Amino acid sequence: MSIHPTAIIAPEARIHPTVKVGPYAVIGPNVEIGENCEIGAHCYVDGFTTMGSGNRLSPFVSIGCPPQDIKFDGQKTFVKIGSGNHFREYVTIHLAEGEGHETTVGDKNLLMAYVHIAHNCHVGSNIIMANCATLAGHVHVGDRAVIGGFAAIHQFCRVGSLVMVGGMSKIVKDVPPFIKIDGNPARVVGLNTIGLKRNGVSREGVDQIRKLFKLVFRSDYNVSQARDELLSDQESMKNPYISEFVEFIKSSKRGIYKRVRESGSGE
Repeated sequence: MSIHPTAIIAPEARIHPTVKVGPYAVIGPNVEIGENCEIGAHCYVDGFTTMGSGNRLSPFVSIGCPPQDIKFDGQKTFVKIGSGNHFREYVTIHLAEGEGHETTVGDKNLLMAYVHIAHNCHVGSNIIMANCATLAGHVHVGDRAVIGGFAAIHQFCRVGSLVMVGGMSKIVKDVPPFIKIDGNPARVVGLNTIGLKRNGVSREGVDQIRKLFKLVFRSDYNVSQARDELLSDQESMKNPYISEFVEFIKSSKRGIYKRVRESGSGE
């Protein structure tokens, strides 16, 4: 274990011998850090925080502080972080609110400087959040989503997998998988074709998702009608992308974005 002499580590903290801890870092008594993690200078890790292997924390990252929620009164809550994540400078990830609840981050995510993940959020894997992107409480983000700089996601919203959210966007509804969305107020601007291809979706798969996109976002159907049309096509429902999309809109509680920007929509 490589620990700078100025670091303050509670004796009860469980830290793997391969962990590196930089100058002036502070690690609390209920923290568990897995192998080959790097805790940069001035980082603060506290609360009931569990971290997997190979995570890198740049200077001034703060993980496990109490939530910014007036209902929180010291309940035992958690932050659970997977492996292979890179948290850049001043990233903040807060404990959950509600006894036994947790804030979670998956694997292999890149959170750029000043990203904030609030209480009870659930962030998947292979996600990129650019500088100052912010998640309010109880937000869910699906795998391989990209959230642009200064974008803000309203509490209880969900962002589907392989979504691209444009920088400085204001998101107040659920964003279905596979699309691009941008603006304030936010508008669907197209299918995330490049993201799909980069993440190994076949040409046939992209074509099937494109048909879905046109049905939901460019037809005269409302959301319920489009959902029912998709459900009626049993062959299409065998496609995992179609079934993921349908399940997302079926379970939406805040409603989904429907309108497509008239100009520059791309797809």
